[in-house]
Amino acid sequence: MSSRNRWVLAAVGVVVVLAGAWCAYTAWQVQDDLDDAVRHAEAVQTAVEERDPETLRDELDALRDASSAAADRTSGPTWALLTKVPWFGDDAAGIELVSDVLDDLAADGIEPLATVSERVDELLPRDGGADLAVVGELSGPVSQAEAAFARADERLQDVDASGLHTRFTDFRGRVDSAARGLRSARIATDVLPTMLGGDGKRRHLLVFQNNAEVRATGGLPGAVSYLEAEDGRIALTHHVAGSALGRTPTSVLPLTDAEVELYDDYLGRYFVDANMTPDVPRAADLMVARWQQEYPMRPVDGVVMVDAVAISYLLEATGPITVDGVELTGDNLVDELLHESYVRLPEPAAQDAFFAEVAGETFARFTRGVGDPAAMLRALARGVDERRVFVTSYDDDVRAALDGTAIAGELVTDADVTSPQVEVTLNDTTGAKMSYYLRYDVDVVPVSCVDGVQSFSAKARLRSIAPADAATLPAYITGGGDYGVDPGSQVVTVRVFGPVGGTVGQLEFNGEPMDLIRADQDGRPVGMTYVQLDPGQTVDLAWTMKSGAGQTGDAVVAVTPTIEKRNSREVLATACRRAD
Repeated sequence: MSSRNRWVLAAVGVVVVLAGAWCAYTAWQVQDDLDDAVRHAEAVQTAVEERDPETLRDELDALRDASSAAADRTSGPTWALLTKVPWFGDDAAGIELVSDVLDDLAADGIEPLATVSERVDELLPRDGGADLAVVGELSGPVSQAEAAFARADERLQDVDASGLHTRFTDFRGRVDSAARGLRSARIATDVLPTMLGGDGKRRHLLVFQNNAEVRATGGLPGAVSYLEAEDGRIALTHHVAGSALGRTPTSVLPLTDAEVELYDDYLGRYFVDANMTPDVPRAADLMVARWQQEYPMRPVDGVVMVDAVAISYLLEATGPITVDGVELTGDNLVDELLHESYVRLPEPAAQDAFFAEVAGETFARFTRGVGDPAAMLRALARGVDERRVFVTSYDDDVRAALDGTAIAGELVTDADVTSPQVEVTLNDTTGAKMSYYLRYDVDVVPVSCVDGVQSFSAKARLRSIAPADAATLPAYITGGGDYGVDPGSQVVTVRVFGPVGGTVGQLEFNGEPMDLIRADQDGRPVGMTYVQLDPGQTVDLAWTMKSGAGQTGDAVVAVTPTIEKRNSREVLATACRRAD
């Protein structure tokens, strides 16, 4: 090789080394910028939660600088070259997308979110009402932030994060959570003016669900308050026990064949059984129909359902209340309300009076205003996320806005749905308050995807933590054997709602095959069985399911919320992604 050629090769080698060094340096700088950006984004979130506007503005400026720097570096020719490098190109493309998303969020999404966070306490009731003008003023920035985070969430879902640092997968999770939260906030600013009587008086039933006697949506409708709202002012004007609405000779509304097959006529004849169905709007319709029979001069524009656990979250934010000499806190309310009160007050009338006073005092504390608005908003959000708070409206615009949201609680029956929907519901069949001792877990696993149909393996474990001497508890708790169940034991009806157009397979009960009672609920296969639990007993159920054709998206699994403080909804990664 000639001396000239050796010099040429050496020069090329130097260029390659320098180019590689420059690419490595650029990648390191981008990594450093992104680390800074994500740190500042986390600091922004903390400042929002702690209501620290000065820190919020400082961190927002720093986030803009870091995200802009990362976006600039990944938009040039050096980074374009890195996206073509084997083994690193896909990661480089993902980092480029994350940088661009962060830059967009810093410019378009977080600024309006910061604006809203500084005034978030003004959204909550104070002195008996809410300021509807503030709701209108915040509608614009909430909508802007929601749109920005929704775009970011959609773009990030397409990133293969397997080669990225866990900090970025955490970031994607935060964006997804923020996008869902902002959607809820945007819907709230859309519907609150109407629901709170901004264009005329509105009247709602506030239904308190008692988890000690489990129902598909959470618990027996143990108490009902009549809530009136006008120009943002809110008042409870009437209160009755759910049991006072009794039973009717025939169903208050016509029942479908599937409803009769699954619930007999209890669904339409007993007010306290209306929410045996997991379809919240249907349960609300049945409740309202019975209410109107009894109180025709008290019209209803909507129904709000809330369970005892959600009320405990509110008390964590408002502080304790004292009712009938008992101090109730976020920590002890569930025990006091769902068990101790039955031991202390054996007469149902006294129990009803206690529940009514708890409801009224909690409502008064909520509407007077709280010292920690951020804690109250977290409590409300947690109640909604755990499916403990539901809203049904009979205003067409409000109902359309709520459609498809978690707070609406519809049973999904849309034939065009692309995500398999699974619901596992529990209903007490003891006629007592033994669900206080009920614990259960549900585990659903997507196992395969063939020709656009997903298969699932599922299991549920139900157990009673009742003491061995539970039979000695008051008859109002045990049922006293009036419905054929020995005192201390409980019978639970389990219903599995499979995906639309899918199937529910064979059931195994403690490892042995068992027949299911089967029905079709508007295109959803339903399997039903009964489980008796003696004190301390555990029962294991296992079954299989298949989705409808074309349901290749992530599966959504919802279960009945109980007194256990945990989420009752889960999204499972589709098996079709693994199959690709």
